[in-house]
Amino acid sequence: MVEPRGSSDETNTDGADEGKAPGRSAAVRGLPPAPNGSWPLPSRIVIMTAIGVLTIGVTLHLLLLFLFVAPPNAISKKYDRVVKGYVYPEFDQNWQLFAPNPLQDNIAVHARAEVAFPDGSRRTTNWLALTAQDIREIRHNPVPSHAHQNLLRQAWDFYNRTHDAKGRAFDLRGELSEAFVRRIAAHRLGPRIDGGQVVKVQIYATNTPIIPPKWSDDGGSTEQTYEVLPWWPVSKKEFS
Repeated sequence: MVEPRGSSDETNTDGADEGKAPGRSAAVRGLPPAPNGSWPLPSRIVIMTAIGVLTIGVTLHLLLLFLFVAPPNAISKKYDRVVKGYVYPEFDQNWQLFAPNPLQDNIAVHARAEVAFPDGSRRTTNWLALTAQDIREIRHNPVPSHAHQNLLRQAWDFYNRTHDAKGRAFDLRGELSEAFVRRIAAHRLGPRIDGGQVVKVQIYATNTPIIPPKWSDDGGSTEQTYEVLPWWPVSKKEFS
């Protein structure tokens, strides 16, 4: 018995009728076809809308970051508050496009803790070299983690850029940087030491300028400087 051969004809007919169907706008006809006919028209509209919104969001994000790191220009100056309001603090960038400013100092950050014991006594620990810990994790490691390479370094840079020479925060970003550095130190030291509870942390950093090469005209200071921060109280949230 010969099977009917109408499937091909039905497909062609449907395609022809669909193209001439009344009431279908160009926007609807431009939607992607549903795979195997499984997606109804409303779902396809939602998908295309989501793709459009995502594309616009990513474009705006990249544009605002570009204006932030680009050299000052008429557009970045006009929308300075908008750009900085979006970038800070989640997307903060410490570099400039077309004007790189690499670090010219070796910075070593240290931390120590004040520990409270059940008998009421308190003890101050020795200094813990936080930067040295990161260097040990990075050295001879072919794939060092982003945290060991950048977390402490960027946190300290963030702190210095938001405080004056006397350690006073310029604005809310300065307070955020203090919390950032304090939490890193607390995590490195740990909540308990020798059976006591860590209640305060203190941080100090050494700044050693890199000696310029002989052919350089840079006559900057090569003297090592120190920066000691005050004691900061810590609570359980710093260790969470």
